[in-house]
Amino acid sequence: MKEREVAMSDANEFEAAITRALDRRPEVAVPADFATRVRAALPAQPKVRAQRSVGGIAAGVATVGLVLALCWLAPHARPGIQNMAFGLEMVLVVELVGVAAWLGMRRSDG
Repeated sequence: MKEREVAMSDANEFEAAITRALDRRPEVAVPADFATRVRAALPAQPKVRAQRSVGGIAAGVATVGLVLALCWLAPHARPGIQNMAFGLEMVLVVELVGVAAWLGMRRSDG
């Protein structure tokens, strides 16, 4: 019986020692220059250029072309149903608004 009591007390002491070890918080000491040393050890990050899609470039070129065409047509366009320059100018304005809306929606997608 005595051996069993000794074994139980040893087991209880062992369990208590484990509980104390798990409950104890480790002391964490971070050197003041740790972040500087880590940053110095890292390789330099390459500069990343944002990729431009072919559609975005084409829309930019189309916008410039539409604005130039509108400036060229402006002196010839008098409001009226019979005036071909005015009708063409209105078509170009609608196309310009469409391209601007498309570019705006693409940028808001993220």
